[in-house]
Amino acid sequence: MDKLKTFLMYILIIVAFFIISRVLEDGLIKQMYYDMEGTVQNTLTYAGQELNMGLNVTEAKATRRNGYINVTVENSTPNYISEAYVKVDLYSKSGVHAITKYMEISGLSQGETKSYELRFSGSYIDTYEITLSDNYPDKRYIINVLGYDVNTSDIFGMDLSEYINADNYESFGQAVYDSAVYTVESIPWWGWLWAWCIFAGVL
Repeated sequence: MDKLKTFLMYILIIVAFFIISRVLEDGLIKQMYYDMEGTVQNTLTYAGQELNMGLNVTEAKATRRNGYINVTVENSTPNYISEAYVKVDLYSKSGVHAITKYMEISGLSQGETKSYELRFSGSYIDTYEITLSDNYPDKRYIINVLGYDVNTSDIFGMDLSEYINADNYESFGQAVYDSAVYTVESIPWWGWLWAWCIFAGVL
């Protein structure tokens, strides 16, 4: 009987420890999130018309590595919205454009309101710009580099999408790697010695 009581006591201790751990963990996670700030544009160009939608951010929070944005969209127009998108541009604390995400709005009747949640991964995301769009971009030209979405059709004003896109991203990276290896291997020994002397301050 004493063994059974001891066993039950251990079970209760384990259950209590698990519950307390989960509560503390949830509390710590919530403390890690900070509020994001940003702007919202309610205008939607749909079927050649400029429509004013009811777009509101109900919550926007982020940590150093990820975050989420909750929005509500109200069709305050006389039109039926069969397909549109909420475009979310996310910026780092230094103002650098980091990520572009889209949430699809489909089958929104007149006067109907729907809620949407966007989750993202990104380092030190601080602000957002939310707009409405009636089309979805060609994602083949958007690649992820070190956690940042890069539009290869506009890199410093140059369109490199023909050479760098989702279809040939791996082959392009392999080509860059092979070129780097070839360059390193083609440098003669005296070239490395000269470079080392410069680095060491001898020359």
